[in-house]
Amino acid sequence: CYELLQTFATLHNNALSTMITELERKLPGFTYLIYDFFTTLNDRIQDPTKYGFKESNIACCGMGTNRGSGCGRTSTYELCSDPNEYVYFDGGHTTEHCNSQLGELLW
Repeated sequence: CYELLQTFATLHNNALSTMITELERKLPGFTYLIYDFFTTLNDRIQDPTKYGFKESNIACCGMGTNRGSGCGRTSTYELCSDPNEYVYFDGGHTTEHCNSQLGELLW
C-alpha cells in the first residue's frame, strides 16, 4: 500500500544481506539468521487463502478505509467475529494467527 516504504524495505534488506556477508568474512565463527518478515507477510497479503485466511485487505477491528484506524478508541469501530480469518487485527498489527505462522517460520 505504501510503495515508497516498500522500496525502502527492499533497499534495507539488500544492504543488510551485503553487510552480513562481509561480517561473516571478517569475523571467524560469526553466525546469523536473516528472517525476511517483509516477504513472508506480503505472501499472506497477496494470497491469503493459501495460508488459511479469508481477508488480507481489511482489518478485523477498526473503522474507515479497510478498518485501518480507531480500533477500540471510539464507539463506532467495527469488530469481526473471527480474527483468525484475517491477516491484520487492526491497521498496524497482524492477528495472533498470522503471528503464529510467522513465528513458526522463524523458529
